Formats: sequence, C-alpha cells, structure tokens
Amino acid sequence: MSVSKTVVGKPTTIFIIFLLLIGLGIYSTSDLAIDLYPEIEPPVLVVFTGYAGAGPEEIEKRITRTLEGSLSNVSNIESITSTSSEGSSMVMVEFTWGTDMAEAANSIRDNLEFVKGALPDEADSPMIFKFDPSMIPIMGLTLSGNRTPEELRQIAEDVVQSKIEQIEGVALTSVSGGRERIIRVEIPQDRLEAYDLTLTQISSMLQGQNVQVTAGSIVEGNIDYLVTTSGEYDSIDQIKNTVISYKSGSMAGTSGDGSAGQRTVRLRDIADVYDGYKDADSLVYINGEPGIQIVIQKQSGTNSVRTADNIRNRLERINKQVPEGITVTETFNTTDIIKASLNQVSSSAITGAILAIIVLFVFLRSLKSTFIIGLTIPVSLVVTLMLMYFFGLTLNIMTLAGLALGVGMLVDNSIVILENIYRYREKGAKLTASAILGSQEMINAIVASTLTTICVFAPVVLFKSQLDVVGELLASLAFTVVISLSASLVVAMTLIPVLSSHYLPLTSRRQRPIRGGP
Repeated sequence: MSVSKTVVGKPTTIFIIFLLLIGLGIYSTSDLAIDLYPEIEPPVLVVFTGYAGAGPEEIEKRITRTLEGSLSNVSNIESITSTSSEGSSMVMVEFTWGTDMAEAANSIRDNLEFVKGALPDEADSPMIFKFDPSMIPIMGLTLSGNRTPEELRQIAEDVVQSKIEQIEGVALTSVSGGRERIIRVEIPQDRLEAYDLTLTQISSMLQGQNVQVTAGSIVEGNIDYLVTTSGEYDSIDQIKNTVISYKSGSMAGTSGDGSAGQRTVRLRDIADVYDGYKDADSLVYINGEPGIQIVIQKQSGTNSVRTADNIRNRLERINKQVPEGITVTETFNTTDIIKASLNQVSSSAITGAILAIIVLFVFLRSLKSTFIIGLTIPVSLVVTLMLMYFFGLTLNIMTLAGLALGVGMLVDNSIVILENIYRYREKGAKLTASAILGSQEMINAIVASTLTTICVFAPVVLFKSQLDVVGELLASLAFTVVISLSASLVVAMTLIPVLSSHYLPLTSRRQRPIRGGP
C-alpha cells in the first residue's frame, strides 16, 4: 500500500498526529534556549597549580616543566602552552577538534596522579578547568549609596549576591570593588629575627589551634549525639593569646605553668593583631563615587534572555531588601544585543514568508490553494524548532539564518503535490482519487529534489569536526536547513493530500456550482 493511499484513507489520524506535533513544538519552542551564537566548546583544558610565595623561575623549574612532560603523553593534543607567574602555574592543553573532552579530562587527570609526588609539598593540587562559553558574563549590576565601599561590599555579599544566585538560570556571581573584612596579623621582620621564628612556623601554629575536631558520639537510648571540640577562634583576644613558641636561655623567664627557665611566646608578643581589611585589588567607581560591581554568569545551556529577564524582574524586590539609601542598578546586559539581532533576523524570515505567500497567490489565483500551501510554512517551522530542542540546539543567529534560508524552499514540495492533485480534479477525478494519484506520482520527484538540496548541507554536519570553528558555526545552520526541508517533505507527502481531499477540498471550475442563469 502506498503512502498516499494510507494517509488519505486515515485523514483523522493524520490530522491528530500533526495537531500533537504542533502542540509539542510550541511547548518545546517556549523552552528553547536563546543565545547570540551557537554554543561552541573549544577543545581546550587548563591545568592550574597554585604555589604561594614562589617566584616564576622556581615555578617553571619545579612545577610547569614537570606537568608539561607528563601531559605530553595524552593523545589528540594539538599544542601545549604554559605560563609561569608568581604563585601559580597554568598549562593550557589544546586538543584537535572533535575530541571527546570528557575522555581527554580523564586522561589528563590520570597522568597528573603519576607526577603529584614530584611536585613541591607546599604546592596545591593541580586543578583542571574546561573552557566554557557560558562563563562569559551576561549582566552586570552595581551597588551604590551612602555607605563606605567596605560596607557596600558586605551588603553585596550578604544580601544581594545570595538573592541573585537563587534566580533560575544563574550559575555564578562575582563581587568586585571595596575591601573584604579580615583579621590582620602584621609581624615586623626584626621581631621574627629576635625570636628566631619564621612566618611558616607562625602560620602552622595558628592553623593547628584554629580547628574544630569531631570527638566521637554519645548514645543515649535511641538517640545518637555527635560530639565536636570547639577549637575555632571566637575573638581577637584569643588570636593574640595563641602560643607560638617556647624560648629559653637569655630570654628565659617564668612560663605560665610556673616552670623556670622557659618563656611562653604568644602572638601578641611579636605581632600586631587587629580587625582590618584586605588590600584593595580592584576599584569600582559609579559616576565618580566608589561602589560595588556584581557580575553574573548564566548556567550552561539555559536561555540567556530569559535569565536576564528573571534578574530584571527580581531587581525591584532586591532594592526593597537592601538598607535605605542603597540602590542596585543594571550597568550592562549582553542579552539586549541578542534580542536585537534575533528580532532582526526573525522579522526578515517573517517578511520572506509573507512575500512567499503573496507570490503563491499571484500564480495560483486561489485563496484555498494558497492557504493550504501557506500552512506548510508554520507547520514545518514548528516541527523544526521541536527537533532543535530535542537535539540540544539553541535559537541563535545561525539557526535563524538557516530557517530564513529554508522558508522559500519549504513550499516547493507542497506546490508540486497540490498542482498535480488539482490537475486530476480538472480532469474530473473525485477528491480521494485525485489526492492519491496526484501525490503518489510526485513522491519520487520531490524526494529526489529535496535530497539534492540536503546533500549540499549534510556534509557540513557530518564533517564539522574537521572544519574547526567554522564547522561548529555552520553546523547548526546546515542542521536547521536539513531538518526544515525534511519536515516540509513529510508535510507535503502526508498533510497536503489530507487537507486537499477532506478538510479543505479542492474544486476546479467543473466542480464549482454555476451561479445565475439565463
């Protein structure tokens, strides 16, 4: 049994199937991620290793060269670039396009395990970062008001930052400007020399006495109580009274426990301890006045425009929750460019669809025929958007350009089918017979015609890994064109015969009733 005879024989089933597809497509389109460009994931991994207090030359010899030698054994590497700077080593590994980055990260992690023992004990464990385009900020906010920069930063971290990170689609926020509150311990060099101490010893003693350790549990009936020792500092005086060392000899005195010949050295004896702020590493000015900036990053794969709109809607509530006299305002929003660009491309596509329908009406000279063929444009587009959603594509400039390119070609198959059905109607054939014969004769022709166009774009999708960045950009455009043309082919083969024979029956001049008479 032919496809045409099957679909014409079950018009209700075909009609319901397309209604379900349209409903699912509209629902999927509402959740389709919107971005300016397709999500391009460069095959780059960064290995970062911190080594506080070490100079670039020492880091180069003891860390960077060791890591480079270990990572060079990983397969599919295009290049390795390293940067050794004060306190850190960064090794950037670039792989060939098309490499499975999850597998590459596992290979790097395995190789690092072999060289961890060769790294300095004071160095941090190497961390692996994957470059993600979603790390690019989508919005920036500023905090200004009648407070000091330090107070503004405290409000930004305690109130605004937590509220922003609760918004759907927000991945991370970072605060810049002002100074963070810390307990400063300043030790003059002459005091270190006088007590024969080093900064490392003092740091170790402070860390060792500022801990909270689990001390087991107490069972009482059916209740199990966890016991912990409270060893963390509660005040500055406790930090000042921390025992750093014991000294004897010429500096000997009496220790706290009464033993002679030994003196207890506390932190207050050699250091100035006070409540202060970190040294400023960034300055933010708003109209000449000091302020705080909050930069917002979205989650990978989420809708950038929707996330920015959610943040804007929440700003009014946040401004009511901050202290009086402080204002949270928006300074930049990259999604405005996205919306402007997408609106421009969308309007061009809609204009092209309208012009295509007008041209159809000029040549067909029938409202019913024009309406039947015009339906194939939105139906095919909705099905295409649904498939884009399930394949993980975003609505961006490239995919919209693909839709705009495909709009003019979406109606080609339907015109051929409908014209052949109308030809049978003019010969006097009935509706069902016209729909079956007219569509069945043209199936091979429209399939061959569509495949010739698809074959032009399909290689871009299949071999995108060999085209590097160009392949990543053009793959979404080509994929959109291929899917839209395939959808139009299915619509022409199934929906057009059903509409023209049952729901919007075609009539030629022979079937039209003659109005008036002699």
